[in-house]
Amino acid sequence: MNGTKVRWAVVGSGGIGKRTVGDLRLCDNAEVVAIGSRSRASADAFAQEHQLPLAFDDHAQLCASPDIDAVYIGTPHATHFALASQALRAGKHVLCEKPLTMTADEARELGRIAAAHHVFLMEAMWMKFSPAMQKAVELVAQGAIGEPRFLQAGLGYPVPPDGPKRFWDAALGGGALYDMGVYTITLAQMFLGELAEISVTGCMRPDGVDLEEAITLRYAGGALAQLATSITCLVPPRGWLGGSRGAIDFQQPLFSPGGLTVTTGRPPAPPEVQELKFAREGAGYVPMFRAVNVAILAGATEHPLHPVSATAAVLDIMQRIQAALARERDAIAA
Repeated sequence: MNGTKVRWAVVGSGGIGKRTVGDLRLCDNAEVVAIGSRSRASADAFAQEHQLPLAFDDHAQLCASPDIDAVYIGTPHATHFALASQALRAGKHVLCEKPLTMTADEARELGRIAAAHHVFLMEAMWMKFSPAMQKAVELVAQGAIGEPRFLQAGLGYPVPPDGPKRFWDAALGGGALYDMGVYTITLAQMFLGELAEISVTGCMRPDGVDLEEAITLRYAGGALAQLATSITCLVPPRGWLGGSRGAIDFQQPLFSPGGLTVTTGRPPAPPEVQELKFAREGAGYVPMFRAVNVAILAGATEHPLHPVSATAAVLDIMQRIQAALARERDAIAA
């Protein structure tokens, strides 16, 4: 680092990598200098298309480069732990696509590695950094809707059988939950406190790929969340949070809302409705990237908006959901 900018390498030359390069370049405190891919041809083509000076088809060589400060990992889910741990041990800061890892224990292990090597680590949960979500957090903290009591959220779409392998290959962490359900569970975590109970029903294939699920989460204070996700049907990407004095409606898409509808008041009095709109920077990653660069330049190893402990807690919930779906599948098959 030169003191004012973080030099980034993007690992993964697919669509996520392209969006990452574009949004990082909208940040004054970032510079994209490298691409890493499994294929030499893909790495070279990506570097040429995006005018990057460095291209690697060997992750160890990328991690050893003195010209790289931080790594953005945008590869399939099941590869994250190995790629991130290697980068962290090499002294590189790591921002990794969701889910950070496949298990809560793996996430905690990455956190220990990052702390031991004094480098930054975060799951790229860009939803938390979006202006709309930040405003929602502010409104709830101010008591605008009273005590949060009920949340509904959904996210899903029919993925064709010949669509991205990450959805359909169990070895890559395929399924609806890890790719899309992670957003809805994280949203509930943001507003409803300590989890007390999980119930779920859905459909899981024999190989462990979950096709869809309906999830109910009960929290220690009595609050409830109802969540739905699918890779076989369209589940509108939105949600709402109900409180004792009002509600917040998160407009589409849930992971980067373009606005909020805030409704307050108690019947029979007519409600007060406030429409809030938020401009999107780039593909929507920019606020997260900007905040992460600030944290890295300040010497932080985590970001307070999304520490590794929060990531691990969501992963623990997802593992419990997967286990429940497997039990349901096996009981039906018996």
